[in-house]
Amino acid sequence: MNLCADELLLRLAPPGRLVSVTWLAAGPAAIDPAAARGLVLNHGRAEEIARLAPDLVVAGRYTTLTTTQMLRRAGIPVLLLDEATSLAGIRSQVTSLAAAVGNPDAGREMLDAMDRMLGEATLDAKDTPLPGVVVLRPGGGVAGAGTLQDEILAAAGLRNLAPDAPVDGDGRIGLERLLRLKPDLLVLDSDGDAPPALAREVLDHPAFRARAAGMTITSLPAALWVCPGPWVAEAVGRLSAARRSLAARRRGSRP
Repeated sequence: MNLCADELLLRLAPPGRLVSVTWLAAGPAAIDPAAARGLVLNHGRAEEIARLAPDLVVAGRYTTLTTTQMLRRAGIPVLLLDEATSLAGIRSQVTSLAAAVGNPDAGREMLDAMDRMLGEATLDAKDTPLPGVVVLRPGGGVAGAGTLQDEILAAAGLRNLAPDAPVDGDGRIGLERLLRLKPDLLVLDSDGDAPPALAREVLDHPAFRARAAGMTITSLPAALWVCPGPWVAEAVGRLSAARRSLAARRRGSRP
C-alpha cells in the first residue's frame, strides 16, 4: 500500500499471486507503469483492500497507518516495510520480503543482478579525483548525509557537497549557497521533461547562468532512486557515466 512496496512486489511476488497495487504504480511516478496492467489499483482504503480478501498486505511503516490498523483488526495479516536508507538495507529488505511472499529465489536473482550492475558501474570509481556534485530536488531541497542518495553518489565515484552546506528549515540550499559550492556536476532529481519546478527555475536565474560555466548539468529520473530497491543500481550506472563524460571532457580540454 505504497509505491515503494508496489515496486518490490511487482518483481518478487510469484506469478498470479499479486492481486492489487496502488494507483501510483500505474502512473508516471512508477518505474514501469505497464507492469501494473491487469491488477486492481487501490487507493489505500481499508474497505477496498478487505474486499479482496488478501493473504498478506504489504505497506510502508509510516503510510496508511489507519488502514493497516483496521485491516489487522479485521484479521488480515499486514507486513510493514521500513525505509531502506542504504544498499545494505535494500539487500536486507529484498531478502526478507521475497521470503515473506514465498519466492526467495526471485530475491536472490534480483540482488545478484543489482550487484553485477554495481560492479560494472563502479570499476573505475576510485581512479580519478572525485568530482563534487549537488543533487537538486524538484522543490529545491538537496540530498543530505546519511541518505540513500548520498550512498548512491559515493558508489558512482562522486563527492556529495551538500552535507557541508547550510540549508534552510525546509532543507533547501538556495541559489547563493549552491553557487558558492561550485559543483562539477549538478543533478536534477527529476525527468528531463518534468513539469516546471523550483529546481528548474534555478537554471533560468541570471546569476546561475552567469556563473555556471564549466558546471555539468544532468537529470536523473526520480523513480530510479526515490524508492529503495535494486533499480538504484541503474542510478549508479547513469551517474558513473556522467562522471566518466566529465573526466573525458576535462582531459580533452587540457592544453
